[in-house]
Amino acid sequence: MSLLPPHPGESYNLSIRMHAIVRLAIVCFAAIVVIAHGTTFATAQMPAFSGLWRSTGCEAWPGRPFAYRELTISGTTYRLDVTSFADDKCSIPTLRTRYEGQFVARNPSATIPGAWDVEFVIQRTLLTPYILNTADFLNSAPRGTCGNERWFVGIEQDLAATGGCSLIGLNLRGRPVEYDIGVVQANQLLLGRRPADGGLLSAPERRPTDFGPPLLRAGDASPVVVPDEDNILLPPVGGDQTSAAILIATGVALMVAGQCVRRRIAVRPRSPASPTATAP
Repeated sequence: MSLLPPHPGESYNLSIRMHAIVRLAIVCFAAIVVIAHGTTFATAQMPAFSGLWRSTGCEAWPGRPFAYRELTISGTTYRLDVTSFADDKCSIPTLRTRYEGQFVARNPSATIPGAWDVEFVIQRTLLTPYILNTADFLNSAPRGTCGNERWFVGIEQDLAATGGCSLIGLNLRGRPVEYDIGVVQANQLLLGRRPADGGLLSAPERRPTDFGPPLLRAGDASPVVVPDEDNILLPPVGGDQTSAAILIATGVALMVAGQCVRRRIAVRPRSPASPTATAP
């Protein structure tokens, strides 16, 4: 009598295949659920935020006498120039603040129909004084708190080395994020109203609940280049998660299928060999 274990037989192999089919069916069902959930936002079409947008006129701006904005959104990057003026006709510029970084459209707003929750990641901020009084004012800041160099009229300076400019209440440490709202109506872009204290929208609870003055579309967006060392990983722009869900489900299905194949190989019986011993 042979001492080898009995041959598993065709029924055992069929059981293995059935287990693999059940696992794949479960994965496919999960993928359908994920895709259905991910497409709930797809019905709300994300506005065409990309473009060159400019103020329609001179704006009252918290913390500044008057201001004029020029915003470029190019896909997932942006550049915002806020120029301060000494008069209500915006004819005497005093200071330009330039913000650059990544732009993210999260999902439709839960509080304002038609609007989207958007975020501006501030990765770089530069100041340019336009009059001598402003340059002298910036130079009055304690050394190392508002740029590393002296300020001169018309000369731009990056605030990265000093983490902002405490003299004007600009704190840029920790890569701040502006939590805003946005919607495009015809040829106008509406963003949230600025805080009365003149500060940044630096926390989700500071996200505006109404809109400020509109920006008028002035043309197509030119590329906004953010240095590679400053790039950060952000979730996909927009609310349609279908493609991501399909990729995840496919990856899981392939992983499960691979495990089933390895198990089948592990239990596959070897060809019978000559018995090493026989019973008398």
